[in-house]
Amino acid sequence: MRALIAEDDPVSRHLLEAMLVKWGYTVVVATNGSEAWGILNGEDAPRLAILDWMMPDMDGLQVCKEIRKQTDRPYIYILLLTARSGKQDIVEGMTAGADDYIAKPFNSHELKVRLRAGRRIIELQAELMSARAELQEQATHDALTGLPNRLLFSDRLTQRLALARRSQQALAVMFLDLDRFKIINDTLGHNVGDGLLKQVAERLGECLREVDTLARMGGDEFTVILGDVTCPQDAVFVADRVLEALSEPFNVDSHELYISASIGISLFPTHGSDVETLVKNADTAMYRAKEGGRNRYQIYSEPLNVVTSTRLEMESGLRRAIEKEELVLHYQPRVSLKTGETVGVEALIRWQHPDLGLLPPDQFLPMAEETGLIIPVSEWALRAACVQNKAWQSAGYPPLDISVNVSTCQLQQSSFVETVQQALEQASLEPRYLSLELTEGALISNPDMVGDILRKLKEMMVRVSIDDFGVGHSSLSYLKRFLIDSVKIDRSFVQNITSDPDDAAIAGAIVAMAHSLKLKVIAEGVETLEQLEFLRSLNCDEMQGYFVSRPVPAEAFVHLLEEARRPKSGGFASAA
Repeated sequence: MRALIAEDDPVSRHLLEAMLVKWGYTVVVATNGSEAWGILNGEDAPRLAILDWMMPDMDGLQVCKEIRKQTDRPYIYILLLTARSGKQDIVEGMTAGADDYIAKPFNSHELKVRLRAGRRIIELQAELMSARAELQEQATHDALTGLPNRLLFSDRLTQRLALARRSQQALAVMFLDLDRFKIINDTLGHNVGDGLLKQVAERLGECLREVDTLARMGGDEFTVILGDVTCPQDAVFVADRVLEALSEPFNVDSHELYISASIGISLFPTHGSDVETLVKNADTAMYRAKEGGRNRYQIYSEPLNVVTSTRLEMESGLRRAIEKEELVLHYQPRVSLKTGETVGVEALIRWQHPDLGLLPPDQFLPMAEETGLIIPVSEWALRAACVQNKAWQSAGYPPLDISVNVSTCQLQQSSFVETVQQALEQASLEPRYLSLELTEGALISNPDMVGDILRKLKEMMVRVSIDDFGVGHSSLSYLKRFLIDSVKIDRSFVQNITSDPDDAAIAGAIVAMAHSLKLKVIAEGVETLEQLEFLRSLNCDEMQGYFVSRPVPAEAFVHLLEEARRPKSGGFASAA
């Protein structure tokens, strides 16, 4: 293994170099911090670095911080060499990104032991990252064509929509279904059908730009994201090119095959502002294309004035919803997989619309995100959750950790930490009973700012959890860098965990990775005893889902709290 020694004192530097060479290391030396950073920032950087704290140009702490900003490179194990061994100094070094430290004058045996531990950590992290990359590839790509699958398509469309909103640009979603593909499968067999799908995927890719996304949704269905669309005609041009490309014959296993496709097109923001709506409307348009004779495209159509009117009414109603006390919280318990006890609760927002009834969050939160209303809505939810948790405690129920979702917009507010503190003080709730759930996207939106916020929350004793882990930008480096207490396995992996080996492997990898970093793991969307038992076999810590209880109003949640006060006989009781 190559190792860097960065030490401005020549005597210490030569002594260290002699020791490491004797122990079998290939040594690179630097006499100051700038040289060290240049080496570690270059190609084929050493994976192990011994940095003196006090050096010219850049000290060891500055080098540490710069290294840890690089989240897309192999992990570098940093051993800080220092004559400062006070507790505060050690904390400062570890906070800057050092993995370990050794005090001057150093003992050769102690140094050897610490380097051996560092090598093992590097090996383990390389194994974890490799396994994670492989599992991520399997989880996000179609095994047959190698294209992004439904999961990755949804994630990319989410990102493109966020970009389109910020830049006020349009984009198009195309839903493509091969015409009469079933006949080929049934008459020539699945091997021929699979071969045809591979060639179709290749031909479709040739019709698109690198910035566009082509995905296979399953079966003979494909979807496309077209960015930078200035008018509907841009999408029509691509659709015509696709239909023309597919009109040429395919040769599969000595069979000359002819096939066509029906294409549906939806446009953002005209035909929808979220992933589900855009895909649904493109799918609807595709079926209209099939009804119209196949081998054609159809743009989704709906009277624009109706859409605009409905949207304006919803936005206006949401602005008044807080004042009129129409927003409510429902609560879903978190249960320990070891004891079966209720150990926490997630607060989930609902809108009791005067005309439309109880609306789930997906029917109004996307609009709230776009209009900026997400800030007052989220702040209301935070305050209400803290007040309710304190009320349960005051009524004599066992203290629970209550978790509240935090939006990216909310996290980016300069007053966010102060808002959390005020909510806790107004409710007289101890911070240790509050957990904030962030998305992976929120973490990487502004890493330096988010890191500072998480440090302040940690000092307050507020817990932080990553929600929907595994479907976004999951990264071991982010888990290590940010002060996180737990991760929540996304329900998409839990749903088929007992029947899909890929989902099972991903869940197992998440649990192992999180536990290696001393993080708690919570599984979402548990609906069956089989799922629960499988998660328990993985040593997952907690779960929530319909198997225990659907999200319920506060008055109904009291019944679950009553159950929690009664003596336990072991096992789980389903309230679904």
